[in-house]
Amino acid sequence: MRDFRWAHLQPHIAGGENEQPEPEQEALDWGEQEWGTHRYHVNRLVEDSVSLLSMPEKAVVLGAGNHGDVGLPRLSAHFQQVTALDTEDNMLQEWLDSAGGIANSRVRSLTRVDYTRLDQISFYETFEELLAEGKAAGEITDYLRDCAFRVRGLEAMPHLKKTFSLVVSSGVHTQLFYPDALMQFYGYMEKYNENETRQIVEALGYLRNSLISDYNRMLLSLVKPDGRVTVWTDMILLDEDKQWIAEELDRRRNDKERTSFLFEAFGQYGIEAAVLGLKDLHDCLRPEQLLFRSWVGYTDSGKTYLIAGLSGRLRL
Repeated sequence: MRDFRWAHLQPHIAGGENEQPEPEQEALDWGEQEWGTHRYHVNRLVEDSVSLLSMPEKAVVLGAGNHGDVGLPRLSAHFQQVTALDTEDNMLQEWLDSAGGIANSRVRSLTRVDYTRLDQISFYETFEELLAEGKAAGEITDYLRDCAFRVRGLEAMPHLKKTFSLVVSSGVHTQLFYPDALMQFYGYMEKYNENETRQIVEALGYLRNSLISDYNRMLLSLVKPDGRVTVWTDMILLDEDKQWIAEELDRRRNDKERTSFLFEAFGQYGIEAAVLGLKDLHDCLRPEQLLFRSWVGYTDSGKTYLIAGLSGRLRL
């Protein structure tokens, strides 16, 4: 993942002195007035993506979560229908019901959506059984690698193919499968020696990488021929040792220098799932009207991330 050179991209690093917050207000706080925050920059990227659509009809947001990064009421003003998808239960429908108006009539929320198709093969139950029974590391790694091929013949949402003018992925790449699977393995790690543990973790990484590529294909399958896909993800955890990256990026005023530095940083310090996901997706998008944004985001837990967003149309 060290070679992270993307052609045709000029990074827009949010937070410049010429940018001003949007004046419009919503009945609920969906981030439009939170100047400089993660949600504000997400909504700017989404708005710019919508402006490049020839005919906005339906939109879908994957990874909607509780309240979410995307201003759904504002997005619903541009589309006939907005579908918010999530892998887990959330309170989104309750928020929409309380808001009423156009958002409640145009936005629908669907939960427990299986992006990975692992539920279709009962992966988590089988993985748990193998670990609980103390199966050999070789048997577990064989199972994990086999799952990458088993799910490839399955489809997540075939009924929604080529349905949406805008397909939005909200921070899914780094949350897809891997954190949950690692946590599941952690409970049984004491049963395995260092070499066996490394084998299993590497096999989990292999499955994760395959699922990320499959997830990108699924995103692209949902887009209408003249539509766009818009994604963002945490790219670099700016811990104490990496704070200098944001500071150094701030000091570079030339677009070419900033581009070179930014992608070199992604390649050297980026979260592997995020680097793989955005690089793979970028290669599937046209260079014309391709949007790229980057900004610093802060979490409730106190962590700071360098975040990247990408938006474009499918290659022919």
